[in-house]
Amino acid sequence: MKVKNDDIEKKNIEQEIQFEKIAKIVEDNIHFVDEDMPVYDGYDVPEPNEDVYINEESREDTSPKQKKESKREKKVEPSREDSSTEQTVINRVEKEPYYLKEVVGGEVLKRRYTTIELIMGIAVISIICSSGIGVLGELPDFLAFSKWNGISFGDLGLPLLLASVCFMIPTEVELDVKKKKSFKEICIKKVKVGIILFVIGILINLIGAWNFNSFRIMGILQMIAVVYMVGSLLYVLFRRFNFKLSVIAVFLTAIGVVGLAGYYFASANFGDNAKSCLAYFVDSKVMPGHIGDFERYGIMSTVSALCGGCLAMAAGSFLCNRRVENRDKSNKILIMGMFFVIIALLMERNCPYNASVMSPSFVMVVLGGYCVVFAALFGVFDLNRSEVSHIVSRPFVVMGASPVFVVGINEFLKNTLFKVNVCSVARGCGLRLDEWLVVDVLSAVFGSGSRMIGFLVIYILLIFVLMLYLYSKKIYIRFK
Repeated sequence: MKVKNDDIEKKNIEQEIQFEKIAKIVEDNIHFVDEDMPVYDGYDVPEPNEDVYINEESREDTSPKQKKESKREKKVEPSREDSSTEQTVINRVEKEPYYLKEVVGGEVLKRRYTTIELIMGIAVISIICSSGIGVLGELPDFLAFSKWNGISFGDLGLPLLLASVCFMIPTEVELDVKKKKSFKEICIKKVKVGIILFVIGILINLIGAWNFNSFRIMGILQMIAVVYMVGSLLYVLFRRFNFKLSVIAVFLTAIGVVGLAGYYFASANFGDNAKSCLAYFVDSKVMPGHIGDFERYGIMSTVSALCGGCLAMAAGSFLCNRRVENRDKSNKILIMGMFFVIIALLMERNCPYNASVMSPSFVMVVLGGYCVVFAALFGVFDLNRSEVSHIVSRPFVVMGASPVFVVGINEFLKNTLFKVNVCSVARGCGLRLDEWLVVDVLSAVFGSGSRMIGFLVIYILLIFVLMLYLYSKKIYIRFK
């Protein structure tokens, strides 16, 4: 019995020695994690947060196997770290308050700029004031369209909106390219947006006329649709051949200048009134029966606006150069704007400023002024944002966040609701609803001298309340 017990004890000792060897091997070759440390997807290293960068090679608690896998992944996909870093910068910008977000110079492209939306808001207000609602005879001269030559606040609405839309086309295309979208997809999207916007404009004009033989084909929305679609396709074409941004800017500038110069010399042979100018001659031949006494948004005006859009795209392409700081970009835009203004001043003597036909001098002076104003305001509202600048720009940004939608609402109301006939007690006859509101309702409040201004203020405030609600819900109705 004693011999058997000794054998059993000996075997137990040998088993304990084997267990100790196994435990030693396990301890040397297996990496244990602390019980308090959570395990993520089978790894002991948690995923990095958006604002935290982790150097995997410097972590002491990373196993040799994980280090090798990490090095292998970096060799196979060297661009992953760059894209992750870029997305982290974007996420960090999006988390900041609206008025504290800073456009990162030379690194991140943004689809929205406060300065652009501020100018769009001013343009929308100008379009509403000069759209022909209310009593036209009581509209102040600075809000109405100029008679023939000259520039008023009402004349600036559409050119400023077109300049803003074209100014952002290069940024939109570059962002789509960055998202790995093919050029075919980008072109289809631009064409689809242009066609939809053009059809909406025609339907609004048709509702106001209900006559296929005499309704207006062109209009504000139609001109925006044509300029945006053709301008986008032109930029995509240059981008498709992988031209540098500086080369694209030169080509676009050349197209714009040559087109406006041709319009300038072609218009010199015609008179200085609506019936004898080149724009009326072309429109009456191309669209007989679909043009009034004079069509402000006709064929030649659209061509001239498209040439101005090319110049706006050339200036906007500076924003896409990621190797240049934003202050240098704004300086280049400023120089380009001053160049346009100088050319407009030289042309004005033989080609007066005329918004009705989008004369070359008018297009150049408005576009040049746009570039100068953008460069001056860009540093205040985008580069060095503060709470004060945010408060100042907020009302205009709200109106400019969805500019085409606001213009569409105004055009729809003008051709539908405001055309309803109402019996006027003051005049003893039927008036349109907008005229009736001015004459019969607002006269007792504002008097006969300022009732039209009161109507426009109330009307714009109502639209502002609607847009403020959509803006607070982060609903932006725009095309891109």
